Amino acid sequence: MFVCIEIMTIFDAEKTPWQNARHVLGHIFIQTAIQTTKPDAMRRFLLSIVAFALALTASAQASVQQQQEKYRVVECNPIMVKHSGTVSKAPKKIASNQRWVGYYSSDALADYGMGVPSYPGENKVAIYLTESILKPYIGMKIVGIRFGLCADIGQSSVFLSQIKDGYPDQVLTYTYVQNGVTGWNEETFPKPYTIKAGEELVAGFEYTQYSDDEDHSYPFSAVAEGDGSTPIWFWCSKNGTDYSWLQFTAGGKSMSIQVLVEGDFPDYSVKPYSFKTVRGMLGGTAVANVKVDNYSAYDISKIGYVVTVDGVAGAERTAVVEGGIARGKSGYFMADVPCGATEGVKDVTVEVTKVDGNNNENTDRVAKGKLNVSSTRFARNLCIEEFTTEKCPNCPRVAGYLHKYLEKADLSRVYAVCHHAAFYTDWLTQPCDEDLTYLFNDAGSTYAPAMMFNREPDFKSAYASGEMDNVTIPSSADDIDLLAQYYLNSTDADVKLNMKVAYDEGNNLYKITVSGESNNVFDKESARLTLYMTEDNIAAKSQAGGGSNFVHQHVIRQYNTSWGEPITWNGNSFSQTFEWEVDDTWKKEDIKLVALVNKYNRKDVLDNRIENSIGLSLSEATSIQTLDADENAVEVARYNAAGQRINGKQKGLNIVKLSNGTTLKVVVK
Repeated sequence: MFVCIEIMTIFDAEKTPWQNARHVLGHIFIQTAIQTTKPDAMRRFLLSIVAFALALTASAQASVQQQQEKYRVVECNPIMVKHSGTVSKAPKKIASNQRWVGYYSSDALADYGMGVPSYPGENKVAIYLTESILKPYIGMKIVGIRFGLCADIGQSSVFLSQIKDGYPDQVLTYTYVQNGVTGWNEETFPKPYTIKAGEELVAGFEYTQYSDDEDHSYPFSAVAEGDGSTPIWFWCSKNGTDYSWLQFTAGGKSMSIQVLVEGDFPDYSVKPYSFKTVRGMLGGTAVANVKVDNYSAYDISKIGYVVTVDGVAGAERTAVVEGGIARGKSGYFMADVPCGATEGVKDVTVEVTKVDGNNNENTDRVAKGKLNVSSTRFARNLCIEEFTTEKCPNCPRVAGYLHKYLEKADLSRVYAVCHHAAFYTDWLTQPCDEDLTYLFNDAGSTYAPAMMFNREPDFKSAYASGEMDNVTIPSSADDIDLLAQYYLNSTDADVKLNMKVAYDEGNNLYKITVSGESNNVFDKESARLTLYMTEDNIAAKSQAGGGSNFVHQHVIRQYNTSWGEPITWNGNSFSQTFEWEVDDTWKKEDIKLVALVNKYNRKDVLDNRIENSIGLSLSEATSIQTLDADENAVEVARYNAAGQRINGKQKGLNIVKLSNGTTLKVVVK
């Protein structure tokens, strides 16, 4: 599936030279437009920018840009990708002092071609060689280029250009291509270019973009390898006249364009990347999954490392990497981290000291992280949060993936909540839904369909290059199943929760009590309690792409606050009670309650983890539970959400103190 997204907004523009002829209208990180201004030539005009996701899976997305808490208008136009024939023309072998460098470095090519038939013309496409990509090769030379195709393009040319003022600018070297054919096309630059410190480059090829639905309209190859979050540069035009450089992402795929770098490569060089918090039991061993880049002259299979915990270094250990890590590629190794004899959160470093028994020649050898050590751990449940709206034509398909997974899931440990936001809003949208779009780590951009799994930042950001994200788009029910199994079986929690519900039939009130217990290392000060009431099987009014019988699931009907409320702890335990009404129009048999102990960090979007969750069906709870005699306690005081005493019921959150010493939180409509 290929998705084209058009954003209508107003920009200031200027003309700048590129090869003595270009008119820059703007560029974007898929939804985010970057404007250029010039005081003496400022004019306002309506600019249409199209962004697309070159995703080969069925998880195409609709997107919207969020700026200053407001949504821009977006239009989604899906275009099917054509199937190509078998790729031919095997790549040539390169010298021992050469490396293919790009978003990935293997010889892999796609089986399905991609293109932009809505933007026909004499276009260019290029990879973005960022400073971080080029850093290991400073002082070396770019001597050639190769690009992979899924359809023939005929005559072409390849080029290497500088990035200046945020745009591709001066051409550094180029050469003509007599005949671009299906498979890898390899060209040598007549003028090699020496890589300099701090610079950024683009490397790509020219082609003719056709507007029909034939194979030649879908020539690009992009594969699920390497860093699919790094954007792609395109030179194209929608109206056939005003060409501009636009910046897109590849929907998690890596474009098949690589430059040939020649130089004196170190024999053994591995760079590790920092990791998040690892958790372990007192006296045991935790495991850190450390990502590394292999800049060595060889494929590698063994990594020697030293772990330091709170300044105390351990002995050098060796990790065997199953399957090895090819030269020029990334991989992972498992580092054993000793937990020690004391509880607490500790600083950890992992230094890569040896590569296949030889000294590591890389100057960046240390990865940093945290170690959480406790004598008590709890089973961790899973809360899956879905972003959707009735205006999103791709959302019904992805919602179907979730429902298919839930049919076989352990519903005593897996709970679902749906936020009607991220791609416009609809009649079911709650304020909390819009507030939670903060958790998209995409430079202010949001999209639907999308999902979060315990709000863990384990996914590559689609549009914030080099960053992780709390949000992802599963491409199948199996994808959801795999993620769910990981969070249910491979992660644990510092908190466990319980929930009970009692029903006051005479007043149509539900008393919901959420209690919990933590271990000694849990960060209680930052913990918040969020409570949702959801309803299933709500008939849609006008669901795009859903048909006439589409129904919504897991719709939020009530909640306490968007980010939860502070928890009042009694040592390592707490108990908080809510009293909620249920609207007569809601179907009680379809209502569920989901409670979360979560963190809310407004300074770091990636630090909002759901520690644990609990859920309960309202019909199940009320069929076996009633109010006991203690419910005859009388009200002695009532306060609003700001803590001010009030004389009676007031719309919104009321805090009620009873004669038995308990406190209730009541939502008054």
